Order: sequence, then C-alpha cells, then structure tokens
Amino acid sequence: MAVSDPTHAAVRHATTRDCFLALREADGPLTVAEIAAGTGLSRPTVDSVLRDLAATGLVVTAPPGAGGQPGRPARRIALDPGSASVAALDIGSRTVRCVRADAAGTVLSRSAVPVAGGGIADAVLAAVRETGGAPRSLGVSVPGIIGPDGRIAHSLVVPELSGHDLAGTLHDRLGCEVVVENDIKLAAYAERHLGASAQDIVFVQIGHRISVAVIVGGEILQGSHRLAGELGAQRGMRWTPSSQRGRLVWSTGDEARPLLERAAAGDAAARAELEEFCAQIAPRLAGLLLAVDPEVVVIGGGVSRAGETLLAPLRRALHHQLMTPQHPEVVAARRPGDGSLLGALGRAFEHGSAALIGVPGVPPPWHRLNPALREDHP
Repeated sequence: MAVSDPTHAAVRHATTRDCFLALREADGPLTVAEIAAGTGLSRPTVDSVLRDLAATGLVVTAPPGAGGQPGRPARRIALDPGSASVAALDIGSRTVRCVRADAAGTVLSRSAVPVAGGGIADAVLAAVRETGGAPRSLGVSVPGIIGPDGRIAHSLVVPELSGHDLAGTLHDRLGCEVVVENDIKLAAYAERHLGASAQDIVFVQIGHRISVAVIVGGEILQGSHRLAGELGAQRGMRWTPSSQRGRLVWSTGDEARPLLERAAAGDAAARAELEEFCAQIAPRLAGLLLAVDPEVVVIGGGVSRAGETLLAPLRRALHHQLMTPQHPEVVAARRPGDGSLLGALGRAFEHGSAALIGVPGVPPPWHRLNPALREDHP
C-alpha cells in the first residue's frame, strides 16, 4: 500500500484501519453499504480499501446470504482470521511459554517448554514450533533490561540473554515480525488494557524480587535510554534490609506464600512482618508516586493473590508517606500469572499490524485476548 504523499498516506491508513476494525468486530460478513454506514466512509472509498485488504489475504468475499430480496444479492465481505496468526513468548529461567492467536484474537494453541540442556534458544524455538510454526508477528516478554538498540542489555534472571539481539535472531530464524520487551513493562501494558480507565499507572511486581513499570498517558514510559522504572539498576539499591542481591527474604525463606497464609488466618507475627515489609518499601515507592502522580498503583506478582492481606498494610504505609490529600488507588493486578504473556500478545498485534494488513498501530483485540488467555501459571 505504497502512497508517496504523507497526508494521503495518513488518510489511507486511517480508512483502512476503520474498515478492518469493522470487519474484525462484526459477528459475520458485512456488505459494502454496511461497512460504509458503520465507518462513515463513502462506498467508493470502502471499495478501494477492500481491494487493498483482499491483497493481504485477510479479507475475503463471503457466500451470498440467504434472503428473499429480488435482484442481485449484495456482495458480502468477511475477515478470514485463519489466514494469519500472531504469537507471544514469555521467557523465564525454567520455562518458555508460547500462545498463538488468529488474526481476530481467538487463542488457537499454547505450549510450555522447560529450559533444558539446549538452553533458552532451543526452548524458545520449540515453544513456537509446538503451537504451530512461525506466526506473522511475534511478541516476546523477557526478564531483563532492553537497551536503546533493542538488544537485551542485562538479565539477572536469565544471564545468557544479556547482550543478545533476540529480536534479530528470531526474525532470521522464523521470518516474521518480532518485538521484544521487558516482562514487567508488558504486564503493566496488559493491565492498562484490561478495562481500567486509568491513563497513568505505576505497576509494582512483587515476587522473588520487586520490579516497577510506569504507564503515562496510556503508554509504557521508556525514557531516553529505556531505563524508566528500572530502580534495581541503582548502585546499592535494596528494597529491604534483608534483601540479598535483590531477592526478597522472608521469615519463611524465599517463598512468601506460607507467611501470607498465616497472616490471612490472623497470625499476629505474620501480620507484623507484612506491616514491616510494607513500611520498608513504601518510601521508595512514594518517591516514584510523587514523581509520576499516577491514578492507580497496581500490585502484581504472586503475592498480589493475597488481596487485602497485603494491599491493606501497603496502602496504609504509602498513604503515611504522602503528605497530600490525594492518594492513588492501590489495587491487585487482574492477571498476576499471565500479564506478561498477554502483554506480549497485545504488542505482537500492535507491532505486527503493518505486516498483517499494511497499516501500523492497529489496536489489538483485547476483548477477545483477555478472557481467552486464562492463567495457567502460578
């Protein structure tokens, strides 16, 4: 869809986007008149756009509908979602997960491949292969800092990823569009699109470590060097006095679940430990909240499943730090187990829309991805 005039190109992209979204969200085939009425475009414009979309293979002419109207039946157009697929990877230290969806956002398959002797590279390719082969576009969630050049600058969780041009390697091996992003930023991106009206969000992942991502104006805040939110990159940074090389340590060891269960059951010592933990992390978080001024603080990670057992003391600790009458809402993540994978799938749709339909930046079908991609990961 090569158009030399920038203004004409922008208009063409907008009209193509509107026609494609009308077909993607429809319950069945649409006539040219129905698309024109739904988008506010003229019939000649719709006809022209549909010819371009047909060349992508995503849009096809549907059989005539059953009806008793005299004369030649109107041409009906439909999306062929099976003509292309979009996939996402979530890379962890022990497992690589992959999920694949069709062009309409219906999840088709998923896989979980353990990282064995062949390392991350073999597990990544095996996970994609198990879901059905190379997609048209692939989003990848990685536990590491992505540098300005797109390489993985550093990964504490999976050291072998450090310095690696994962996007370039996967593009060469699979022949598809690839976008790689930090896992916490993708989890924040997914939370932003799960029905929340907030445009400004601070996302705090509390697991074995604490990680932060920021959404401003509905978009991931990256900063000049893609370091926004990377508080762990500060020399000497420790969230709590008992932290060991960034890992949280509880009275129950590395795992917080037994402590949270005791606190939920009313154990005074467990509750006191949680209160102290929240008091220790609140000052750093409060500084970030005053710098960003978000509407919502979303708490992710496995511990967020504890609900108010954790949120209530954290809310009190944060509010105590803020000498202002306005306080951001503090809530649990809606998808604590699969937010990064869901975010990677959304980014694959958005980043890969130029490869799918020739138009960049088409929004993902979140309303289909959200309920379909159930949590399968503790």
